[in-house]
Amino acid sequence: MGATIQLLGRPGIHRPGGPGPRPRGRKTWALLALASLSERPVPRHRLARMLFPDAEDAPAALRWSLSELRRGLRPDARIDGDPIALDLEIGTVVDAQLVLSGADPLSFDAEAGDLLAGIDLADCPEFDFWLSEQRERVRAAMRSTLRAAIGARLGEGRPAEAVPLARRLVRLAPLEEQSHELLVRAWAASGDRLAAHAAAAACTALFRRELGVQPSPRVAQAFATGGLTLLPDGRRLMVRLEVEAGKAALAAGAAADGLERLRSAVAMAVELGEARLEGEAQAALGAALVHAVALTEPAGVAALRRAVELARAAGDRETAATAGRELAFVAVGARDGGGGALLRAARELAGDDDGKLSAVLGVEAFALADSGRAGPAAARFGRSVGLADRAGEPRKAAWSLTLLARAELTGGDLAAARDHIGLARDLVSAERWTAFRPMVLAVAAELDLHEGRLDDAGQQLAAAWTTAVRLADPCWLSVTGRGLGMLAARRGNPAEAMQWLDGAYHRTTDRPPLICRWMDAATLDAICDVATAFRLPRAEAAVAELTALSTKARLPGYAAKARHYRSLLS
Repeated sequence: MGATIQLLGRPGIHRPGGPGPRPRGRKTWALLALASLSERPVPRHRLARMLFPDAEDAPAALRWSLSELRRGLRPDARIDGDPIALDLEIGTVVDAQLVLSGADPLSFDAEAGDLLAGIDLADCPEFDFWLSEQRERVRAAMRSTLRAAIGARLGEGRPAEAVPLARRLVRLAPLEEQSHELLVRAWAASGDRLAAHAAAAACTALFRRELGVQPSPRVAQAFATGGLTLLPDGRRLMVRLEVEAGKAALAAGAAADGLERLRSAVAMAVELGEARLEGEAQAALGAALVHAVALTEPAGVAALRRAVELARAAGDRETAATAGRELAFVAVGARDGGGGALLRAARELAGDDDGKLSAVLGVEAFALADSGRAGPAAARFGRSVGLADRAGEPRKAAWSLTLLARAELTGGDLAAARDHIGLARDLVSAERWTAFRPMVLAVAAELDLHEGRLDDAGQQLAAAWTTAVRLADPCWLSVTGRGLGMLAARRGNPAEAMQWLDGAYHRTTDRPPLICRWMDAATLDAICDVATAFRLPRAEAAVAELTALSTKARLPGYAAKARHYRSLLS
């Protein structure tokens, strides 16, 4: 068996015996794509013009890229001549060629991504145009190949094999009705009526939102393929299933997919006209937006307010408590002064529900810690953890333990902070709660910094940063960027430290904050620390800014730190 040359997604060469040399350079991979997908061998002078239009010696640059390709392709393929031709050894394949030839999707990775994903040569306009055309050509061939494979499997009575292919087709062509029709048919033929209902409802919601139209009756009629009937009560169940699927996706770190599912759930609930159901969906969507997008995200706050209104009207105390607590969290995090009343209302709605009360106590403790009341904050965090344990809700326990450790770290109780962040880390790992992992790692890394374990801190922050970037969560990018800045300062690199810290700091002028104000204050505190320690010119301005922020946001601990920095500069 030969090698697979992957041009879809991140390019690479995969061999049965393990990885071999990897060609270096974006233009080297561009050259390989040109040689693989052009209808006939390409003359060297055209390749030089396409890939090195501004080079002083374009032929020499082309020769270097060819040398790199030969090194990486050997012994599975050869590339040479004028015009340039690619010769594959027996058994060696190029995934993009397989797609264009109409091969079965099982012979290549249909999930890999676009042709040469991440490689765009803006300085090579002729190649850039060629690549755009080829990407669309491959996408069209992929859609055609998937449709053929789905039809074949349905015709052969193998619907279970058709389902994953149809889901891939919907992701590739979300606004093509035939894609959704095939997915509904596949689910229906497999006998999974719930999934078939969900696929049809998701199609309807998507078309209404994006196109302003209803899909044709063919999508609903696809149920007949499996002998199913679309039932009104099935749509109610689908709303709740979409909500749960959205929450699971968010917890796993798939924010875009999770938000899409929650928006779909809200659209379906609105169509049904049931206040209680819409309230549940709006509460889930609002919580997701304020946690995953921005603390004061207007759409998130609006969804939470709508959820409270609907839940109260429907007598749904549980949803009202959830949405009310999230609104309180927004107010506390933004330090806008309205958090106290919202927390009292949330506590009243929580009643004697251990899980709901645990969450409210966690937010109350969060507010107390930022107000400088460490003792009452620790007591409430402890009660929150105990109630979460009793309710069997480990994620709520992990949240409170992490924020408790952060408060203890700020207060100098490093031993207690180490114990609590260790417990939180175990819970987050057991729960596979990817979406909260960067916060836990950032607190643990800061403890390592305080205790002089710089390499350990670096490893934890690197892992946290990788996850935060994938999540694109402004809160986690901020706390992790701050940690990386502090690490650079400890290693004696003030310039690098300030780059990280400036990137982590969100200056709030005329707009509401994107993240909790303590995160901004903590980053500004680190900026002041580095600026005063290394006598940087911006120290005076940074200390003045920390003074103003801590006063406006009523953060007494950071106000005291600002006074300390001021004394160092006087």
